[in-house]
Amino acid sequence: MRAPNKLTISLAVAATASLIAVTGCSANQPTGTTSGGTDKLEITSWWTSGSEAEALNVLIDGVKASKSGLSVDNAAVSGGGGANARQALAARLQAGSPPDAWQLHPAGQLKSYVDGGQVADLTELWTQNNWASQLPKDVAEAQQVDGKYYTVPIGVHRGNVLWTNPAVLSKAGVTINATGDVDELITGLKKVEAAGVTPVCLGDKDVFASAELLESIIMSRTGADNWKKLFTNEYSFDAPEVKQALEDYKTILSLSNKDHSAITWDEAVKKMADGTCAVSLMGDWAYGELINAKKQPGTDFAWVTFPGNEDIFDYVGDGFSIPAKNIPHADAANAWLKTLMDPKVQTEFAAKKGSIPAMTTADISKLSEYQQEAAKSFAKAKIVSSLAHGQVSTAEFAQTYADAVSTFNGSGNVDAFTASMTQAQKTQL
Repeated sequence: MRAPNKLTISLAVAATASLIAVTGCSANQPTGTTSGGTDKLEITSWWTSGSEAEALNVLIDGVKASKSGLSVDNAAVSGGGGANARQALAARLQAGSPPDAWQLHPAGQLKSYVDGGQVADLTELWTQNNWASQLPKDVAEAQQVDGKYYTVPIGVHRGNVLWTNPAVLSKAGVTINATGDVDELITGLKKVEAAGVTPVCLGDKDVFASAELLESIIMSRTGADNWKKLFTNEYSFDAPEVKQALEDYKTILSLSNKDHSAITWDEAVKKMADGTCAVSLMGDWAYGELINAKKQPGTDFAWVTFPGNEDIFDYVGDGFSIPAKNIPHADAANAWLKTLMDPKVQTEFAAKKGSIPAMTTADISKLSEYQQEAAKSFAKAKIVSSLAHGQVSTAEFAQTYADAVSTFNGSGNVDAFTASMTQAQKTQL
């Protein structure tokens, strides 16, 4: 799960460039400050949609319970699919005025911060609390750079989930199977269109949503092993399977709502649950958002792993790091990190967020049917990391992908996309 990366990128470049590296990305409502007490803690994230804000409040309540009199400043930044929060953070870090902790993804995105000398080495804290033994190996390794720990994981998300509207599919006589292939999926979507309903709801006002859809198709066509090899230069973006995935994506894009570039991911999944369309590809933070919107699982929506010949789990991790220097409130920051690694807190957070706990010691018995299934799959599926969320490679490479997807959405030029990505492959190592 460690991202292969020998590039050294300044944090300013990483933060402004990585426009798509975001988990469960923010909608448009900012959250405020919770006060009381004399000690302070300021945290930065992009969790501002309804379900995200509720999940974040679980963490805030947890740290306040662990540290009497603590005042928590929730400095979440909305908009831009997380890019706004990252850019605001970059400016603060450059000015030497960091928050006490901030949200980030592990592996590739984390390494950009480490290379910039911005995040503190947390290895001693990990060792003291024996956290590595309470995590799956892949998750623990993703929090490391060169053998040292720099972040703590709060949860595990799956990026390649196809959310479906049972009534729309039933009316069109369509069944979508996880063990099918992309050709079967497209055939089913065309049947939905013939029945008079828009097949796909997409909300890529922030480009990560379409980038995530494309990466799910590429994974399905190439398989997990070749997906990983795309980032070690053992497999090329010019491969026939990738080109076929681009043609598939072009077809699926043509079957999507025409206003997809004007709406956000959360708006798209809610439209799917309302019956405006049949399916919507989005990470499982969508589950938390649908529940928050009072949609009923099994009735208003269902789910299936994006179809493919093998069970692939597109891992998108959430975590927090603290600054390497100029930390305003060190004791409160350490209390925050310890709160995040409390198994009970991780379970309560997951119940709101739609994720599964990162820690194997967390009790998942009362989580939803979807989350129970996701946990079982994570234990046995082929685990890969997301490019759309800047986890499998560097922020610079992820930005190249974002730009290529944006251009492809307009042009549909397969050769231009592959040329851009193969050139990036040559320079990433």
